[in-house]
Amino acid sequence: MANEVTNPFGASTAMANREEMAKRAAESANKAPSAGAPDGSDYMNFSGKLGKYTIGKDKRVIDNEEYWLLNVGSFEDGYICWKGGKPASTRMSNIYTGVPVPTPQADELGPFDTNKGEGWSQAKGWVAKSLDEDVQGYFKNNSVSGVAEMAEMISEVSARLSVGKACWPVFAYDSEGFEAQGFKNFKPKFDVKGWLDDEALGALSGDDDFDVEELMAESAARDEGSELDKLPAPTSPKKGGRKQADAQAKAAEKAAAAAAEAKAADEAEAEEVPAGEEEAAPSRRRRRTTR
Repeated sequence: MANEVTNPFGASTAMANREEMAKRAAESANKAPSAGAPDGSDYMNFSGKLGKYTIGKDKRVIDNEEYWLLNVGSFEDGYICWKGGKPASTRMSNIYTGVPVPTPQADELGPFDTNKGEGWSQAKGWVAKSLDEDVQGYFKNNSVSGVAEMAEMISEVSARLSVGKACWPVFAYDSEGFEAQGFKNFKPKFDVKGWLDDEALGALSGDDDFDVEELMAESAARDEGSELDKLPAPTSPKKGGRKQADAQAKAAEKAAAAAAEAKAADEAEAEEVPAGEEEAAPSRRRRRTTR
């Protein structure tokens, strides 16, 4: 046939629609590991030796004052196998839409040097969008402390979802140092600044400027009808985690502080900008998504 190309592969290759083939090939290329983070996100990395987060191919270091909005529909569970100082296999699945990842056999892909931390370990992942930069990051971690911190965040999201409270956390990527076998290391920490409800979330999708502190305060005000002590206490997978009530109280305290800060800032801006003059550019406290 005219549309078939003679080749050395043992069978002719149909080339009837090269444009469609080009499209399918491009789609396949985009599914390569280098572009395989969920929702088109950039990969993030956390260094347990430095306590620093980086993102993207240029490995931009993330400021611990940078605000991020967590996508509560992106949570993943799975396993990561470390061997030879790097991941030998990563198996992750969305907890809502994916097929649960079966627990690997302990010796699969072995043998392992356990003294170097090789082998399979539980992992968690999620997607968050920076409210300061035009970037969305995919973060996953398989350290015991990191997975425990992520589980704590997910537990609080679960508790809020169950009673209809604001459930979209605004947080900062942070770290906490500790000593192990005479060496200083760091574990991930997620500093929750406040929570957004669905109404506030919609404001981030528009073209208008927004003040995230004001949105968090408004969300907290709409939640006032629901008492914090009605939140069910989630089951923690690790001993020694902070109690749910403490986490909720901390979130409420931060929301109240955010509301006071927003009010004070607005009053200060009103006093500083004379009538008839153009308003100054928003401070770092005012955050805007770039579309």
